[in-house]
Order: sequence, then C-alpha cells, then structure tokens
Amino acid sequence: MQATDAVVCIGASQVWGPPVEAAQPLDYLAAVIALRDLLRRGGRLVYGEAVWCSAPTPEATAALSGRDDEFLTADELVHLVRMNGFTVSGVDLASQDEWDNFESGYMRRLERWLATHPADHSDAAEVRKQLLDQRARYLDGYRGVLGMAYLTLVAA
Repeated sequence: MQATDAVVCIGASQVWGPPVEAAQPLDYLAAVIALRDLLRRGGRLVYGEAVWCSAPTPEATAALSGRDDEFLTADELVHLVRMNGFTVSGVDLASQDEWDNFESGYMRRLERWLATHPADHSDAAEVRKQLLDQRARYLDGYRGVLGMAYLTLVAA
C-alpha cells in the first residue's frame, strides 16, 4: 500500500483492537501504529479519541465498560503518539458544551424516532429503553469524566 499525505481518524481506534463487546481497554497503541503506517514522512493525521478528562469514577466506569483502564488521559495519549512516530502539532480537548451537544444529538435521534413512530410499534419499547439507558449512563455516569481529545500530528 502506498503511503498517503493525510488521514483522519475520529473515534474509531477500536477498529484495531479487541471487539467492543469484549469490554477491554481501547487499544490506542495498535491504532497509532496502524495509522502511522498509512502516512508518508511528513504526512498529517487528525486523531480524535475518547479520553478520561478527570479521574474515572465508579459511576462513569459502570456506565461504560466497568474498567478504569478503558481509556487514557489526554496527556497519556500525547505521550503515546510521540513515542510512536509522530510530532504533535496541536492538541484540542472538546469542551463540556461540545460533548453535551454530541451526546444530546445521539439522544435526540432516539427521541425523534419515538416521536415519528406509533407507541405500539414493534421496536418502540427497545428504542425507549435505549434512550432512557443512554440518558442515565451519560447524565448520571460519565458526563464530565469522559471527554474527547483531538490531536493534529505529523508523521516523523
């Protein structure tokens, strides 16, 4: 495969690790190595991934995989990419407002589905449960604990 000049990977590192259903830590290292291999020297990567933005709480880990080691911190992620073939040219963390907007958009999609389908639709109970579960996981679980880091990287 020919190396490329630019790659964007936002929230997709799980592609290079164990199946999400295995509830294992996100394999950032496998993702970073695979992404580096796609780029020529001097190529750019915009890499966005979930990170702990504060110490994981029991409520946050219970709402996710149940593991404190599921995610890295932004500082740990920066260290990892620097040790694996990248120069960091930018670091940005999603604000709480941005994260709330992202999560709210996900929940609004479910709310719209419920509003546009009959209450006795064969999928309505499952969609309603999914909405209530997601709302509880986020608002009572990982809100303010899980965040998103966006790194702008140059392949060394």
